[in-house]
Amino acid sequence: MIKTIRDLAHTRVVAALTCVNTLCPDLSASGKRRMVNQILTLSEGKGRSIPPKQITEAQVVEMVWRNMQCINHGCPLLLFGKQLAEEINEFFAEPASLL
Repeated sequence: MIKTIRDLAHTRVVAALTCVNTLCPDLSASGKRRMVNQILTLSEGKGRSIPPKQITEAQVVEMVWRNMQCINHGCPLLLFGKQLAEEINEFFAEPASLL
């Protein structure tokens, strides 16, 4: 198992180095080493801080109004957009990582 892990790690390093050599052939050795380390860090999922997409109160209100029908012409609509947006965002939030 350790050999397999070592082989996979070696393959990732070779792939990152090949990519850097192909894309930046004139980069200095230290620059290539830094770039390879950054690629490997990204491949491990570290350093990735992609903010979750959130729906806004205005977007919720617009979606509901656009898709609403009322048989009574003067039908009043009371919509709690902020609370609805929070509930939708909570529903679609990514689960907390167990690691």
